Amino acid sequence: MKNNTKSLTRIAIFTALICVGAFISIPMYPVPITLQNFFVFMAGLLLSPVEAFLSVFIYIILGLVGIPIFSGFTGGIQSIFKPTFGFLIAFAIGGYLISKLTKDTINRKKIFITLIIAEILFYLIGLPYMYFILKFYIGKAPESIMAVLSMGLIPFIPGDIIKMIVATAITPKIKKALQNENRNRKKDQLVSFLISIYISCLRK
Repeated sequence: MKNNTKSLTRIAIFTALICVGAFISIPMYPVPITLQNFFVFMAGLLLSPVEAFLSVFIYIILGLVGIPIFSGFTGGIQSIFKPTFGFLIAFAIGGYLISKLTKDTINRKKIFITLIIAEILFYLIGLPYMYFILKFYIGKAPESIMAVLSMGLIPFIPGDIIKMIVATAITPKIKKALQNENRNRKKDQLVSFLISIYISCLRK
């Protein structure tokens, strides 16, 4: 029960952080620059695969039911027809993948390579979705592949690289701190258990 509560707390924290990441944005059309993918990185790097997936999935569901937590303070079921919605789908899959590939590792090289793979996945899903919505729903499809990349990829590369570098730099330190905290907690629990046994023996 205690583990379930901790897991739910971790999921809720990262769902909230992803919301915050959506609000910190630079408006661009059709895809704004936000900090969402940074917090997806961190969810994948610090949570279990299922927790990382759920932190994004719950965020998506909350937005779809009408809570204005998507970029631009928007929400509602109509959000599936926004050019950016494909990236949200990719974030859920990517968070799971990052966690799966970096579980129990503090190797910065492996972390950075994994984040590159995740970024590629984001765009492999997000860009075709963006093109499909622009062409068949909005009716303003880019005229070429280069135009698609100029709208949904190229402007974001510098920021994405910075986010990956920051996530790679801080993750090992956070993981070590969490591991030390868990060890100390287990030691405290063991000491408390031994003391309780000792007191019980004295009473007898």
